[in-house]
Amino acid sequence: MINQILKKDGLSPELLSRLSYKSELGINLKKNLHYFDKKILMDEIYNVNAWYDSCDFLYNIATDYRIKSIQSAMRKYDRYFPDHQARKVFDDLLGFRTLCDDYKPLLSIGKFDGIRIADMSKGKANDDGYRGVHIYFQESNYHYPIEIQYNTFYDRQINNWLHKYTYKKNYDNNIGFTLRKEYENGKIRTESEFREALEYVLSCCKEG
Repeated sequence: MINQILKKDGLSPELLSRLSYKSELGINLKKNLHYFDKKILMDEIYNVNAWYDSCDFLYNIATDYRIKSIQSAMRKYDRYFPDHQARKVFDDLLGFRTLCDDYKPLLSIGKFDGIRIADMSKGKANDDGYRGVHIYFQESNYHYPIEIQYNTFYDRQINNWLHKYTYKKNYDNNIGFTLRKEYENGKIRTESEFREALEYVLSCCKEG
């Protein structure tokens, strides 16, 4: 089933394996960040970034992809140091983003070596309004994972607005959660309505 799901977007386990970058640090990436020398680790992240930039065959893949910037990677390091696994902090150095009609096939994939599924179809543990299912492909514990984000069109729309107007703004997660509820209730249908709702929610928070 995993082959069929990936094939729909021009991907395959073989291609993801080809795109997997193996760490040269000799440390299992399941280890927490404090096991790594920061400078040496970030130098390698720079090398990963440069390698992906040089991968010409990425351009032939129809699915949208994003190579994580060094600045974003550094922010993640600072945010999650010292007690998060390196493989989970740097699990999206290369990320694909695609649409799906339904999350159920993704969630029924089952267990495969090198595949980890993050189910956010009903929200995160600390709900910020985002919905989706992420699949992480990791060739081995010494390779950096590759992320594939799946969203329904309905979820992608509100996710995009949340990313554009609330991401990296240090807003409380309840802001996104509230906007998501307004969206589900049909009170937000356009980007302008989203902006109006955001202004209202923020003003209520200030008054509170």
